[in-house]
Amino acid sequence: MARFTRTTPVPFVTKTYSKFRLYIRADFEQCCAYCYFHEFNAHGEKNFQIDHYRPKDKFPELICDFHNLYWACAVCNGIKSKSNQWPKPELLAKGICFVDLCRDTWEEHYHLHADGVLEGLTLSAKYTIEAIDLNSEYFVKKRASLLKEGKRLDTEPD
Repeated sequence: MARFTRTTPVPFVTKTYSKFRLYIRADFEQCCAYCYFHEFNAHGEKNFQIDHYRPKDKFPELICDFHNLYWACAVCNGIKSKSNQWPKPELLAKGICFVDLCRDTWEEHYHLHADGVLEGLTLSAKYTIEAIDLNSEYFVKKRASLLKEGKRLDTEPD
């Protein structure tokens, strides 16, 4: 079962995809679709943005498609530049793409080591880690700190 469940039916909004913000935030349970950090662990809601899972410049027909809009922290949305990182057709043909937690569980793609290093268990996970730099010093230190404190990445502390 997928980690995140999308709202159905699709909410009705007018004019612009930014009107979906509240629904997208709720669907992703205030977590980044890529690094998996909860807003609480990633400098709050103001540090989050609507991301186009399939890049706008490569898929202009999906700009306002609710199911193509994901919740992402500014670090992941800024670093990944999926427009430049979107897999080439030969990788897509092999099923290698960015991990999509609206389709899959986090655990089937990733293993989190105690030192904060994220290991890719699938080719898509390895691709995502590399493309978004999910093992950058920032992410590794942040994950290690949370783990040391006995906290989860994807939840707000009680």
